[in-house]
Amino acid sequence: MYTEEYETKGFPFRELAIKIILVVIFAFLLVWLLPKFILPAIDTKECKSSTCDTSGIDALTSQIFLDNLEKMKNAAISYYTDERLPQEVGQSDKMTLSDMIGKKIIIALIDKNNKVCDLEKSYVKITKLEDEYLLKVNLKDSEKEDYILVHLGCYTYCDSYLCEKRPSNIPIKSSKPTITVPIKDSKPQPLPSPKPSNKPTDKPSPSPSPKPTDKPTEKPSPTPPEDPKYIYEYKKTTNTEFSNWTLWSNWSKANCGTQEINCNDKDPSCLKKLQMLKRKEQIGTYQKAYTKTRDVIKQTGSYTKKSCSKYNYVEINKTIYATTTTTTYTQINNITSSTAQSSGGWTYAGRFSYSNPPRDTATTQYKFVGADYSYCKDTCTTLPNYFYDKYIYTGGMTSVSTTTTPGNVTSSSSSSTSSNTTTTVQASCGEYVYKTIPIYGTIKITEKAMRTEKLYGTVCYQSTKTRKLINPGSTKTKWSEYGDKSLLSSGWYYTGRKKLK
Repeated sequence: MYTEEYETKGFPFRELAIKIILVVIFAFLLVWLLPKFILPAIDTKECKSSTCDTSGIDALTSQIFLDNLEKMKNAAISYYTDERLPQEVGQSDKMTLSDMIGKKIIIALIDKNNKVCDLEKSYVKITKLEDEYLLKVNLKDSEKEDYILVHLGCYTYCDSYLCEKRPSNIPIKSSKPTITVPIKDSKPQPLPSPKPSNKPTDKPSPSPSPKPTDKPTEKPSPTPPEDPKYIYEYKKTTNTEFSNWTLWSNWSKANCGTQEINCNDKDPSCLKKLQMLKRKEQIGTYQKAYTKTRDVIKQTGSYTKKSCSKYNYVEINKTIYATTTTTTYTQINNITSSTAQSSGGWTYAGRFSYSNPPRDTATTQYKFVGADYSYCKDTCTTLPNYFYDKYIYTGGMTSVSTTTTPGNVTSSSSSSTSSNTTTTVQASCGEYVYKTIPIYGTIKITEKAMRTEKLYGTVCYQSTKTRKLINPGSTKTKWSEYGDKSLLSSGWYYTGRKKLK
């Protein structure tokens, strides 16, 4: 029984040996690959000879460089539609990275040092070969420069007119008969001709039956399938057509909230333009007040007190004055600027102009008449001159201590050749009676001069011009055979799309 199990399973150390060999192989691979990912990047520009060890180049750096190459390649393939491709064998078209960015088919590329790749030394170049195109993508960043070559053509598996050749045997479209060829040669190759026989042709003999040991005869290659037939999309765009713009209209008043219209001439909805003008001008008049504050004498009250019967009394700014009975002290409120005359004990002294209004006193008062604007234009920048009628009190006033004190003291003198005589007469108070004593005081008032002046404001005007839409323009689409001359000569162009016929 032990013998049968031994013969069936074999020597038990065999599996252990296999495991040891596998562990050794894995350790060797780990030692060989690990430094490639952990060693620091080496700047090959500093190498003086070909002995530099570049095995420590950072894998991430290489991936960023390859990603940027891929972006440039894809952008170039999407850009080179049929009408942009070189037409003759050997002709080329080149775009720098700067050109590609300007055409908005790619954005600036950033390398692993966060620097922009060279805009002029990075480029794509497409060259027409006999049956396909060769695209060279060259990239230069802050550390290295390298390129890739890509074969492009119109293959059966393409989703658009031009695509990248796959790394496998592919049928290539051509006007010549095609067969399946390997990737190394993209040109259609003719079928191989049979080799001539060395035997004489004048004594044919039947072919001997193959011996059992002979190799079987090779079967002929199958006939390659025919290429599918495609039709291609064409487009034709008719431009929008407008009438000429009218002349700008005359300026007319408009609401200042009106918005200007300044649209693009190529926009089909741009049929009217409007421009605005704003300026200051007179929009009416208004009454402007010019004011000035001054001191005036005004009655502020009264009281009753025992007084001399021969005199009238008045209190002005807390000083008592005695006046004669015939010249009662009153205000000039009943005098207007149009009368300009003496009244009661007040004598008119004339009309005067003052740049600063005058101040009233006990014996001099002023009546406001108006203002002088002769030096002003549209608006006075300072106060105008003021006109006042001047009045002086001539009734005689004597300052006294009380209302029981007589007024003026009269003195007289006489002389002769023999002697001089002086007589002093004391004024008589008369009997005492109760009288009403008015009280006057100085107060401040504001005198106002009104003037009609011009009112200015912002006035808005608008002017417009218009045009008419004659033809809105359109884009038409057609499908036809590749290279339809009737369409191409009539302004139609390829879109890059195709479909099975």
